[in-house]
Amino acid sequence: MNAQLHLFDALAWRLTQGLPGLRMGAHAGRIRGAGESFADIAPLLAHPDPRRLDLRRSITDPLGVLHVRRFQTRTDLRLHVALDASASLGAVAHADRAGLARLLAAGFAQAARRARDPFSLTVCAGDRVLHDQPPTRRSLAADLLDLPLAPAGRGTAALEAMAHDLPQERILVVLISDFELSPDELAALLAALRPRPVLSVWLRDSGFDAPSPRLGLAELCDPETGRRRTVLTTPRWAARQAQLLRDRQAALRRILAEHGLSPIEITDSIDVAELAASLSEAPL
Repeated sequence: MNAQLHLFDALAWRLTQGLPGLRMGAHAGRIRGAGESFADIAPLLAHPDPRRLDLRRSITDPLGVLHVRRFQTRTDLRLHVALDASASLGAVAHADRAGLARLLAAGFAQAARRARDPFSLTVCAGDRVLHDQPPTRRSLAADLLDLPLAPAGRGTAALEAMAHDLPQERILVVLISDFELSPDELAALLAALRPRPVLSVWLRDSGFDAPSPRLGLAELCDPETGRRRTVLTTPRWAARQAQLLRDRQAALRRILAEHGLSPIEITDSIDVAELAASLSEAPL
């Protein structure tokens, strides 16, 4: 598994707005002056730095105003992984979503170290925090592959409390969840995370998307509560269950869209190349 971590080096994230801060990093900063990337040209009187005098613009200015070239600083941001480990994450049909979540956390830690960004992690299970890693620049990827992960509980109480404790600037939150949440729970969580930029990763198991239409008896277990019940399965029952699932997922996507989010959906397994492409297109 360790050999797979280098594949996550392809992950990269860029925010649409400049970041405050002076610590050097890979992201566009708000400060204009010295830096690596050309930003704009400004009057010398407004930005008195004759070392960066732009002779061509100054000579051609009809009013004789002297101009200087300004550059954009580069800074870092904190990559925070918020992992929803409520009980439903442990439900398995075709995929080990808890294992996928662990691998994703390790992969983002690997990518953050390559990008020279500090990395932090909070694993929440209902109203409990299972693991809390403060910001660090150390390499944690290999350790996170063995992260103890015992999905339990229900709801988003611990995730919401975590959100209120996070800084509001120079941070990108990666929310990893199976989104077995009610629309109200999801809306409350996203409201708590605002105004921080959020990347949502939706872990799905295709085995739950299409119940078997075979006639028979099946014992079903609610993944959040653990409550079991026996049902008679028929083609009509399977079609109804599939439609209820599609309706619930559509409602969750509407809530995400209202907060400007388009989730990256991972079904059964991780294709790192597709993940990198989706991440590069995600509005942050």
